[in-house]
Amino acid sequence: MRAISLALLSLTAALTMTGCTNRIADLTVASTKNFNMNSTALETGRRVEGTDTIAVVLLPLGEPNIKEAIDRAVEKERCAVGLSNVVIDQEFFIFLVGYVKLNVEGNLILDRALPGCGGVADQGYRPAPAQGAQAPAPSYSAQEQQLQQLQQRQGSLSYEEYQRRYREIVGQ
Repeated sequence: MRAISLALLSLTAALTMTGCTNRIADLTVASTKNFNMNSTALETGRRVEGTDTIAVVLLPLGEPNIKEAIDRAVEKERCAVGLSNVVIDQEFFIFLVGYVKLNVEGNLILDRALPGCGGVADQGYRPAPAQGAQAPAPSYSAQEQQLQQLQQRQGSLSYEEYQRRYREIVGQ
C-alpha cells in the first residue's frame, strides 16, 4: 500500500512540475505601429522573437501582454514596423512558483521609406536640371496602363514579384 501511495505521489508531482506550450495564433501580419501597407518601400527582414513574461508565486502576479511581446520583437530593428508570418505561443511552468510567458515570433517588416533606413528620404536633395536641359516627360498613359494590367494579375503573383514589377513600372 505504501508503494502505491509513493508511486501515485511521484506521478502527481511529475505531472504538476511539467510546463506546457500552447499555440495561441498564426497571423499573416502583426503590428502595433501605424504604417502604410501599400508602400513600395516595404521589405521582409530576418526572423525575430519577442517575449513578455510574468512570475507566478502561488498565483499569477499579472498577465503577459501580446502588445509588449510584439513591440519587443519589432524593436530589434530600427526600420521595422511590424511582423509577417507570425506565430504566438503561450508557455508556462507552475509548481507553487513559476512563470507564464507569451512568445511572438515572425519575420520583420522593414520600411525603407523611414528616415535613416536607406530609402528616398536618405538620398538627399537632388538639384533641378539646368535651365537649358529638359528632363524627359514620363508617359503617364502607358505607365497607368501597365499598372492596371499589373493589378489585374495581382492575384496570380507572389507579393515579392508584384512589388518587383511595380517598382520597374514606376521607375524606383
